[in-house]
Amino acid sequence: MAESLGVEYLLALSAIGIYFHAIFVSITLGFPLAIMALLFAYSRTGASEYMRAARILTYVLAVNFALGAITGTLVEFGLVQVWPGTIAAIASFFFAPLALELIAFANEIAFLILFIVTLGRVRPMISILILGVYWVFAVYSGLLITTVNSWMNVPWGVATIPGALYPFLPEYGPLAVDAQKLVALKILLLASGLPLQEIIQTPEASNVVGIILNDPYIAFYSLYAWVSVAHNIVAALIVGLSIALLGFSYRLYKSKDVKYAQIIRVFYPILLILILIQPTIIGHYMGVNVAYYNPVKFAMMEGAYTTYHNPIIGFLAYGDPNHPIIGFDRFYASCREQTITLGELANSLGLTRENLLEISNNLGIKLDTQRLDNVLSTKVSDVCIGDLKSVEPKIRAVNIAYYTKIFGGVIAFISAILLAGVMYRIPLVSSISRRLVNIIGRGDYAKSIFILTILIALGVALAAVLGWYVREVGRKPWTIYGLIYPSEVVTVVDYARTLEFTIFASAIIIAINVAGIYAMYIVASRHAVFTQLLERFLSGRR
Repeated sequence: MAESLGVEYLLALSAIGIYFHAIFVSITLGFPLAIMALLFAYSRTGASEYMRAARILTYVLAVNFALGAITGTLVEFGLVQVWPGTIAAIASFFFAPLALELIAFANEIAFLILFIVTLGRVRPMISILILGVYWVFAVYSGLLITTVNSWMNVPWGVATIPGALYPFLPEYGPLAVDAQKLVALKILLLASGLPLQEIIQTPEASNVVGIILNDPYIAFYSLYAWVSVAHNIVAALIVGLSIALLGFSYRLYKSKDVKYAQIIRVFYPILLILILIQPTIIGHYMGVNVAYYNPVKFAMMEGAYTTYHNPIIGFLAYGDPNHPIIGFDRFYASCREQTITLGELANSLGLTRENLLEISNNLGIKLDTQRLDNVLSTKVSDVCIGDLKSVEPKIRAVNIAYYTKIFGGVIAFISAILLAGVMYRIPLVSSISRRLVNIIGRGDYAKSIFILTILIALGVALAAVLGWYVREVGRKPWTIYGLIYPSEVVTVVDYARTLEFTIFASAIIIAINVAGIYAMYIVASRHAVFTQLLERFLSGRR
């Protein structure tokens, strides 16, 4: 029980770090689009307010990038230190994406610095080009990290291995692993009760286990990964642009200066297009892929304790209004149809009891033969049913989170259209929007824009925060969907699994991030002072 609580503490700690990091990543991806739009407007009109607005966003982006690097480092160190068993995946399935991500990150740094020091000193179109290259590398970095996370949701390249234990799971691509070695590690984890860290940290591990993965690029081949990339990156762009929109609409509300409305008009079309296509196109395909590749998660999202029919969801998820929404009753029934034991499953791959004992001896693991025999005689159906039972208590929470996320998306979607009607002349939409202005803002143009912007920001925040919650909690009880449990990859350091450590580490993470967010606010609200300090610094460096 204490060990289980320790894992839950660390899962919560990881979530705090990831959520804060996601804020900075969103600004990293979203702000450059607004800056490039403003610089383009400046190049066309020569209006100084566009350059001034671009500078403000640039300075915030600079502080944000530093915070993103700090929090990203915390998250990555946390991955290796708190969940050291993931090194098995990092050294195989994640190796190519993470190695390429380092290259992308280095280029982000170089081009962002180049953009900052040349802004206002070169022609606007050259600045746009430099920032555009930075943004491409930032998106590429997001693509690679999302590919890693997507593999944890859909472990592409393990073919039918998860389906051998959980018959309701589909085939995950071609077999790109040594199935015998992968299953041997899994049985050793169950039989020894040791976290993966203690098994793979022995010097003999690389010689005994050898190479598990045959294709280092297999994580890129998954359709689920590419849909996830589009879904996550567009979500980040929306969040980042929504923050910029909120900042300028607040300035408009407080000052009543129409120049802020002009600034918003420059980049708002980008945000509007993204908000319109995210749920209608990208979100739809994301849902279709979840329904197929993550059936347990999809059942949790739809609250499907038992199988039922809903023609709308059936059509959207499966392309067939008559297709049932598969519930946990069907999953349990599939589990009970499994009659073989883990030992028989191992034998089908050429793994005997003697092979397993030999591997454990070579790894220096003292394996209790009685415990090994108990594991080998365990029915596959028992493992399958046990995991479903551990998931069932989370169904209600995931279901509520999912539909609250949908509600947030709808609020953002409608508010974005109404704001477009206020900002531009759009047949029918503008007349409806302006009537609404008279209701919510009592004819106050700036106030109405600010209220609609707040609704967009709140809707986007709900959708983003709860969407990630559904994505991550929905793949439990596994760290890697259908393969590895969190308890198998967690650190062996006892103190790290205590509530005291979680509170201490959380306090540090929260303090760093809150201070960083406040720093960005100061830069945005007192940019004149920041500009003077930066120019003095640059003058001193020349």
